[in-house]
Amino acid sequence: GINADKPVLLFAMGDGNHSLATAKAIWERMKPEVGLDHPSRYALVEIENVHDEALEFEPIHRVLFGLRKDIFASIRQYYGQVEYTPVANAAKMIQLVDKQDSSGQLIGIAGGGGSKPFGVLEIPKPSSNLPVGTLQAFLDVFMKENGADRLDYVHGEEVVCDLGVLPGNAGFYVPGMSKSDLFKTVILDGALPRKTFSMGEAKEKRFYMEARKIV
Repeated sequence: GINADKPVLLFAMGDGNHSLATAKAIWERMKPEVGLDHPSRYALVEIENVHDEALEFEPIHRVLFGLRKDIFASIRQYYGQVEYTPVANAAKMIQLVDKQDSSGQLIGIAGGGGSKPFGVLEIPKPSSNLPVGTLQAFLDVFMKENGADRLDYVHGEEVVCDLGVLPGNAGFYVPGMSKSDLFKTVILDGALPRKTFSMGEAKEKRFYMEARKIV
């Protein structure tokens, strides 16, 4: 929950924050010359209910390529007290992580050189309101210390599992963010971690590539 002393957040910017910031900067510069009754005072926005069924939140998973360090030793060193439980298969890992039936936060790991291809990491003292935020804090440090050749952000449970179990890789399966956690997390943690969630499935982003082909 959120304590009563926390500020209320009514609107959150979903996209276009740089454009709006630029428009505001221009308005502040013009205001002394044109007064308050001027078109530059206004910006056109679209207000949507985040709980609208048309808005779908999909998780974005992580994959490390070309591990140079023992990922499990690095995890224990970074978080301190953690528990890693190998599981029979990817389906079991996904089931446990999605359920989040734990006092801590659960993150799935595919590959990484563990005793089994799949397992679940439990972090009892998370640093973020969201498992993906707690994970990202570690990955940023791990990559800064050259722990792997590359970190990539992927959509889809099959993709993170298939890539994670390849030799020298590690995939991290994170649960999808509840819409009710969006404003709560911003209030508690500030800006969301990068690549926290996606609007819709990856295949729905085809227009980015197809538009480039057309051009």
